[in-house]
Amino acid sequence: MKETLEKFYQALDLQYSQGDLDQIERFLLESAAQMNEDAAERVGEQIAVYNELGSFYRGISRYENSISAFRLAEELAEKEMGEKSTQYATVLNNMAGTYRLMGKYEEAIGLFQKSVQIYRLNGEQQTYAYASVLNNMALVYRETKQLKTAIEYLEEALSIIETMPQCQQEVAVTYNNLTALYHAAGDTEKAKKCVELAIREFEKCADVENVHYAAGLNSFAGFLYADGAYEEALALYQKSAEYTKRFFGENIEYGVTCQNMYWVYEKTGQWKEAIAALQQAKQTFQRLLGEKHERTRAVADDLKRLKEVYCT
Repeated sequence: MKETLEKFYQALDLQYSQGDLDQIERFLLESAAQMNEDAAERVGEQIAVYNELGSFYRGISRYENSISAFRLAEELAEKEMGEKSTQYATVLNNMAGTYRLMGKYEEAIGLFQKSVQIYRLNGEQQTYAYASVLNNMALVYRETKQLKTAIEYLEEALSIIETMPQCQQEVAVTYNNLTALYHAAGDTEKAKKCVELAIREFEKCADVENVHYAAGLNSFAGFLYADGAYEEALALYQKSAEYTKRFFGENIEYGVTCQNMYWVYEKTGQWKEAIAALQQAKQTFQRLLGEKHERTRAVADDLKRLKEVYCT
């Protein structure tokens, strides 16, 4: 099984490097179908493929498809490995991540907490998998405005990951998440220090050009914008949008980055570019969230205001 999984992940990495989202989806669906033909002998591989399929759909903001894929992985893990297995905990962690992005925080927290309990039961407190759950729980508590709890979880996760070899990207992601938390808590100095450390760790990685790096660039650009360094901020936002689109297409994060670019363009008086960026954000949110979503409506209102002022 190990050899087969290694070949699968190598092939999947190649698909991602080519950046064709339709082809990535086909590859994952075909891999799942192939393994289903010999299901009894390939359960572990099936779980891995459904996990990757769920993560792929989450990345392109197709959340219902993501949950469906993770549910299939959950059923297999529960049946073949049991509810106390680390494989089962990993599936719950992944599924909870999608629920978080859907705004279903109670469901997400319940799954994260169950995952944490299973890892503790198996003595996995010093593993990357355990730290990953802590990291994800911090994101939920940040989004539910429980900042103190979120910071505690994330600092614990960082203390684990920093002791592990070859985890620069994971350390960078955790620093980037801490940046958002400290910023939300009003500790600007700590936030700025964390984002600088995040970028430094990302740039140590061999595969620096990825969606996590894009998130770090977005955070750093926010501080540059706040400091009035608009040209530098815009360059980072543009780079972040490029990486996000390359790896996951025009997803929610891409729309947010376009919205961020609009703020810079408006601040610097580049009205044509501001309108174009805002139109892109609106199209992205409208396609993924619907016309009535608060984020779509807010962007539409800003776009209407800009056009009334600068296109008359």
